[in-house]
Amino acid sequence: MKVILGRLADIALPSLFKLLESAGVTGALELDCGGRQGTLWIRGGEVAGTIDPEVLRAAASRNGSFCFRPGSLPATPARWESCRDVLARLDAERMRLSLEEVGQGVELAGDPLADLRSSLEQVHLPGSHPAVVVITADPRPYRYLEPVWTQRGWTVVVESEAAFPARSQPDLLILHLPASGTLAGQAEVWLHVMRAAAACEPPVPVLWVGGLSDPAVRHQAVMLGVEFLLPGPLSEGGEAGRWFREELTVLVERTLARRGVRGRDEAESLRDFFLALHVDAPPSEVRASLLRLAGDFFQRGVLLAVREHAFESLGAYGFIHVPAARLPRGLDLLEDAVVGRSIVPVAAGSAAAQHALAYALAAGSDLGEGVVIPVLLHGESVALFLGDEPTRPDGRFDALAALLGRAGGMLGL
Repeated sequence: MKVILGRLADIALPSLFKLLESAGVTGALELDCGGRQGTLWIRGGEVAGTIDPEVLRAAASRNGSFCFRPGSLPATPARWESCRDVLARLDAERMRLSLEEVGQGVELAGDPLADLRSSLEQVHLPGSHPAVVVITADPRPYRYLEPVWTQRGWTVVVESEAAFPARSQPDLLILHLPASGTLAGQAEVWLHVMRAAAACEPPVPVLWVGGLSDPAVRHQAVMLGVEFLLPGPLSEGGEAGRWFREELTVLVERTLARRGVRGRDEAESLRDFFLALHVDAPPSEVRASLLRLAGDFFQRGVLLAVREHAFESLGAYGFIHVPAARLPRGLDLLEDAVVGRSIVPVAAGSAAAQHALAYALAAGSDLGEGVVIPVLLHGESVALFLGDEPTRPDGRFDALAALLGRAGGMLGL
């Protein structure tokens, strides 16, 4: 894990402590507030160290910045306390501040993830710059476009294999189909890539180039959610080639800008901060951290790997019994989540499937409030998370679902 920098205006300390606690990391949390510095030592869910009241007051009003440096502790502090105790002191300090000092609408004691805004200057995650992946049967037009797009700050990758990118999820995908005369028998391969992009969380926008003379293929692309359909260039050179490059550049710029206007929401911030904390972590630690974090959304939960003939438990919390044996394939509510790559309420499953799950987990009661959330890798469900008994009054778990949608490659499956 690398050093992580951020502003307290972007990430409130309750949010920061919650993520550090779930990750179980050890290191130094340095606060710099208006020229005054302080250091807190982090060890899992515990905190040690003394900071100046002025630093605490500035942190309570969210002025200043932080720097988390992972690593071993240089010396064992004399006194450790829980993150909750530190946050209680922080909240008490916040209450001493007038509304004029803090500003309208500041609330540090509420939802610990609601205002998480990740600012990861030192952590270069996929997507830190807009990533544009081009999958094309004809790379010639992109010989001119690639350097132009790179100058705009976009990370550009041109590939010839018709498959969803295996390394990371791009911000934009361009599918440039073969000429109509060579498309016969190949359309389903390109449509499969489109389905994988649509199944991501959030969905990856797709610009579709070529293949418009086949009405069936065009219809399926539109129904799957393609952003824009553009005819392929008549030639690489001349005005036709220049117009194509200009049009495609404008479409890419508009699509990326539209996604940027939406801003970073809670789900994206949680996902990226979690990825930063676990960039070098082994799969066993990632699984444990996911389950600890899930405990903020559900009273009990279980993580299941999707195997060929069974669902295998990877860990659980809150349930009396975690099945050592594998759950059989064929339980409809689990299969619906696997195939549909979407969230399925337990109540939507058959009575037989609900009973089988409750029996296997020794739930002690029905799982009527539970949901099954897919864990995706390249658009395919490689694991499932079953969460039951929501802990939040609003019942929302979209931040957790967004994280699980990108966590498939971290579980060692």
